[in-house]
Amino acid sequence: MSITTYPEFVKLVSQYKIFPFSDLIPEHPSLTAVVPSDSWHTETEFDPWIWRVKIVKDEHAAYGKFFGSKLTFIHVDLFPHIPFLLSQGKSVEERYSSGLMSQEARNIYHIIKEAGNIDSRNLRKESRLTAKEQKKDYDRALVDLQNFADIVITGAQEADFDGGWSSMCFESSDHWLQTTLGKEAVAHDNLAETRAIVKVELSDVCTEKALKYLDKKLHLNK
Repeated sequence: MSITTYPEFVKLVSQYKIFPFSDLIPEHPSLTAVVPSDSWHTETEFDPWIWRVKIVKDEHAAYGKFFGSKLTFIHVDLFPHIPFLLSQGKSVEERYSSGLMSQEARNIYHIIKEAGNIDSRNLRKESRLTAKEQKKDYDRALVDLQNFADIVITGAQEADFDGGWSSMCFESSDHWLQTTLGKEAVAHDNLAETRAIVKVELSDVCTEKALKYLDKKLHLNK
C-alpha cells in the first residue's frame, strides 16, 4: 500500500478508524509505512509532516499519543467513544483520587481546559514545571493525559525565531469536540454498550492481530 496525496491519507483514516503515525499496531498500516520516504519535510502539499496537523484542522481526525508514547489518528466519528473507554468511565478527579493520575497531570489538564487551546511553551510556563529537572514530569503528564484521551493535539504554534521548533497545541477532548467541532456530546453511561459499538467498527477493518492489540488497549473484552 502506498499513497502520495493528502486526500488519500484522509480516506485511509476514514477507512481504518484508528491509524497510527508510525508502526504501532500489528498487521495494520501507518502513515510512515504508506508514504514514500522522500516525501517528508518537503514543505509541499505532498509532505505528510503537514498532513498530520491539517487532518485535525480539517476536522477529520483526533491526534495524540492515545496508546503509549506513539502518535495516532482516530477518525472523528469514532473518537467520541474513545475517552470513555480509555478512562473506563472515570473522571479526571476520580482517577486522581485513586492514584491513577499525578498531581502534575491533573493541574495541566485544568490549565488546558480553562485555556480552551494552548501551546506547549505557554502550557509549561503556566504549569510552573519550567526547571530542567521538571521536564520529565511535564512530558510524562502530557503523555498520561493523552493516554486517557483527556486532551488532544490540535495544531502547531510556530517558533518565535527562525530555525526554532514549533510547539504543539492542546485542547481538552470535550472542548475540541463540542466547541471547536460543534458536535453534540455523546451520552456514555454503559461501558459494555460502548465497547460493542467500537468493536463492531474495528472488526470490519482490522486483522485478528490488530484487533487483539486494540482490544487490550481499549479494554474491549472486559
